Amino acid sequence: MPLEVLGVLTLTHSSRTTNLARCSAQFLTRRFGDPERLRNLPALESLPPAPVLYSGAVSFYRVLVVEGCVRLESFGDVRSRDRIQDVAMLGPDDLLVGFENRLERWRLRVPYAFAEIEVAWRFEHPHLVGLHTVEPLEAGRVALSCSAPDAVLILDLKEGRVDRTLLLPSSLYGQGYELRDSDDLRRHAIPDEAQTTHVNAVHRAGDSRLVVSTLIQGAIGCFDLESGVYEEICRGFVGCHGARMSSEGEIYFADSTTGRLVFLTPEGKIARRFATGSRWLHDVQQIAGSVYAFALADSNELRIYDVASGELLWRRRFLLWPLPGMFGVARRMPGWLGNSTQALGFYRV
Repeated sequence: MPLEVLGVLTLTHSSRTTNLARCSAQFLTRRFGDPERLRNLPALESLPPAPVLYSGAVSFYRVLVVEGCVRLESFGDVRSRDRIQDVAMLGPDDLLVGFENRLERWRLRVPYAFAEIEVAWRFEHPHLVGLHTVEPLEAGRVALSCSAPDAVLILDLKEGRVDRTLLLPSSLYGQGYELRDSDDLRRHAIPDEAQTTHVNAVHRAGDSRLVVSTLIQGAIGCFDLESGVYEEICRGFVGCHGARMSSEGEIYFADSTTGRLVFLTPEGKIARRFATGSRWLHDVQQIAGSVYAFALADSNELRIYDVASGELLWRRRFLLWPLPGMFGVARRMPGWLGNSTQALGFYRV
């Protein structure tokens, strides 16, 4: 039987259950719509650290083409007491794993053997808080989207330091806390309502640009890596996640509250949409051509669609654990990874 391996799909899981009452664009607009919300903010030093509420996991899938049909084959998962936000594979035995407040580098003793993990390196930073995505760049750098400082951190992996901080501009999104290098957001967590954008994704958009998405304004924009200049492409998709550039050069993202994949024209207009019926589509990842993976957080599900034909190629719905506060017990249960699917990644072999 002819078989082709396209790559490895990663999917993170959170013990957090999707609260549908808080998943509409109307709710989010009311939540963040007060024009005075960034005025008279309490002193940063008065803010407490963020509570640790959720655990997480990451699962791994071989993406196969069998006689012309795309199939997924599960070949491992890793559960964590802390919530794993995103995973970027640098190679078959080398992974960058982003937690809410730190980045780790995992080495595998055997390629793709996820039960044999060594934590080779750990990085923390006062502004590495509210991490959402991990995006490898050229020359041993990585871009980290961090919601608490409304920033993208450019990290030099070899030197183990933040090389650059790209801030979402206050001229477009308002002025929140003006942070100093010494301000430690691990000790003083900025709540979502006091953030200007809640930037939730950063991914490469060609050799010299990064595309980002924001939850609060539902904005999609690009940073120029050389100059640091930011250009907004569009806004209004409140709650959106996971802006990326496809292999064909189109920017796409998950319009989370409508459950749709949206493709943009170069001018920032809607080129086309693809509907899934989800009430909180957390992430979308291109695999190859018109084949895309979808993380439907509200149904705790992973789906693979051919968006050109509309055909559902593969799906898996994950087990739910309905008892909050007992996630330590749930982590020992076979088959349970979390109550909501989260971030997707793809490593081409």
